[in-house]
Amino acid sequence: MNSRSNEKPRNGLAGIKHWRYDLSAGLQVALVSMPLSLGIAVASGAPPITGIISAIIAGLIFPFLGGAYVTISGPAAGLAPALLAGMLTLGNGDLAAGYPLLLVAICLTGLVQIVLSLVNAGRFAIFLPVTVVEAMLAAIGIMIIVKQIPPLLGDLAPLSKDMFTAIITLPESLTRIEWPVLLIGAFCLFLMFYLNKTRLPWLKRLPAALFVALVGILLGYVFDLDARHLISMPDDILTGGITPPAFDDVWQRTELWGSLIIVIITLTLIDGIESLATIAAVDKIDPFQRKSHANTTLRAMGVSNMLSSIFGGLTIIPGGVKSRANIDAGGRTLWANFYNAVFLIIFLFLAKDLITRIPLAAIGAILVYVGWRLCEYRVFQKTYAIGRDQIVIFLITIVAILATDLLFGIMIGIAAEIIMLAYLLSPSFRIVLTGRLTYSQAVTLVLRNLVGLFRSPVIKVKQDEHSGRPNYEITLGSVVCFNLLPLDKLLQSLPQDASITLAASESGHIIDHTAMEYLHNFQEECLREGRGFRLMGMENYYQFTPHSLSARMHDAKLVRERERLSDRSQALAEIAARHSLKFRAEAGGILNRHDFIYLRRGDMRQECNVMTGQYAGCHVKLFDYSHTAAPDYYAAHRHTLITLRPQDEGVELHDLVVTPGHYLQRYLVEFEEIDTPALAAASREHRWYRRPQGVVPEGLIKQLLAVLENYPGIYIEICDNALLAFHPDRELLDEDGIVSLLGIANLLCMTDSGIVQA
Repeated sequence: MNSRSNEKPRNGLAGIKHWRYDLSAGLQVALVSMPLSLGIAVASGAPPITGIISAIIAGLIFPFLGGAYVTISGPAAGLAPALLAGMLTLGNGDLAAGYPLLLVAICLTGLVQIVLSLVNAGRFAIFLPVTVVEAMLAAIGIMIIVKQIPPLLGDLAPLSKDMFTAIITLPESLTRIEWPVLLIGAFCLFLMFYLNKTRLPWLKRLPAALFVALVGILLGYVFDLDARHLISMPDDILTGGITPPAFDDVWQRTELWGSLIIVIITLTLIDGIESLATIAAVDKIDPFQRKSHANTTLRAMGVSNMLSSIFGGLTIIPGGVKSRANIDAGGRTLWANFYNAVFLIIFLFLAKDLITRIPLAAIGAILVYVGWRLCEYRVFQKTYAIGRDQIVIFLITIVAILATDLLFGIMIGIAAEIIMLAYLLSPSFRIVLTGRLTYSQAVTLVLRNLVGLFRSPVIKVKQDEHSGRPNYEITLGSVVCFNLLPLDKLLQSLPQDASITLAASESGHIIDHTAMEYLHNFQEECLREGRGFRLMGMENYYQFTPHSLSARMHDAKLVRERERLSDRSQALAEIAARHSLKFRAEAGGILNRHDFIYLRRGDMRQECNVMTGQYAGCHVKLFDYSHTAAPDYYAAHRHTLITLRPQDEGVELHDLVVTPGHYLQRYLVEFEEIDTPALAAASREHRWYRRPQGVVPEGLIKQLLAVLENYPGIYIEICDNALLAFHPDRELLDEDGIVSLLGIANLLCMTDSGIVQA
């Protein structure tokens, strides 16, 4: 088997050698970042130039402080509602007066972040329920949409601090419609959705935000828009564009201190939550599968926020949209962020007059689309699929945030999670009414279970050796978001070469959604590091829904009373029986044991209807697979996959990827294309990739050509002596399609000659 290079692009001076990739990516990111940064500043109630200043500061600072690899930092739409509310609070309703005071809060927020990074506070984010975090983002999306509707209509009334006022004043905006502005806004909004949904390759390459801004400029000339409906920029960037923080005013006006502290706490909390969620999401789509360092990123954010505020800029956090653009453009290190800042400086000084021609309606359309991506209906569908308990917490948190503010809304969401867990662990009221449990016993039981939510889930740790390596068996009780920290601290303290067994004991009552996601992520991390990991005892926990990350409660009786198999599961079980394969219907998180490129992609990866066994000289695994992937973060992509591994250990398969067209090209960073006329002539619809300096035997190529002839449009990947195949253009296959996938194993016979032969 070909050896794989373990060298991955690094930050710092070592990353400069990737400058060709990062320079090109930096330019493309800047084209996306420019209109987004302007829009975020407008949504925050700040001068538009402050968004660009923030993006420039982030690009000049982050590459030298590290923390992430392909994450592009700068102003983020998720902070806009909090910044607007802070500005209005500190300025007593006056945005101009509140802006310099908000800069003081941003500077102090940066200082707090630096201190928090020194005490390793990044790990405390594990306390936050995943559903509350996602609800926060959805609420922010709703707030952005509601507050950008007036600019889309041409209403330039001052932005309101709270959502209630913003909603009840929407009818007034209808009386102040400017029809040219509305036409521009509606058309730009249509373009944002169309360009992000189109399947046309040449349109997908266009940076949607930039294209919409340019179309807005053109329409602005056509309709001869008044300057008040356009982006405003200072005549002199250096003198008129930089507003210093009002430290003296804050120091002298003690009545502001209480409000200032609340703003700092809010910004610190939202900054931290959204940043950690973003870098975790970006890590999952990093083609090189590198892991960001939360505390290093937190420190870089702190330094950047302090410098940004001094130069009149907004808060700085990692951004998902720009990071995605960086990955799609081939960026490899944080130097792409640096080049992004350089290009933004060039644009700012050379294209200032063009920037001032961008209509506010076009910016509003961009922001409405960004808000929609945070709160679209598929976000709710995904949460409901995980569990009804989660959708209740999700809705409570959203309503609480919209009714109060971000800080109190999150606190209410956390309280709702505690109440939900306490309720799930409480005895049935029927048991109390029938006298099987007294009221005092019931109250005592509820309090004991409530306290248990915050008690370490680790019951005991047993150390022994397996195959000459240390092994730790950890027995667990109930595991929820509020007691994950002691478990995480224990797991991180174990030797890197030790194998780990986690045993969910009968004394445990519940494992919540956040804990399930943590355990699955830790299992994937162990797999990447080559560490042994087992999770035992889950067979006695009843899943709330078929979703692999749903909460579970200990109830062996309910587990035995499993629901009847679905029609599809029954059909697949019959196919498995006909081919002497084992069958498992229930969903579970998939483990990418062979490090297939395709299975690295996206999030929420899970398998179900799994067939396994020996077939045609291979170890076969055929299963229904689903995952989410950018840009459709909440839409599940479903395919039926097959993996084949030779039974004969003497057979060696060479790493190879065969894709229909340019499918997954941006993820194949560890491969080089095999560009030979003979291969291109024999397989016109497919592209072939191998490891650098890798040798692919002619016999293997001939056999795969035979497979492609019988299965046109199929994707084939060989990695770690195993083969994966599926049809990218089809979703879950019917019975005939599944039997045809098994036919691939019939076409290939694994021998000890080192290649695949017929």
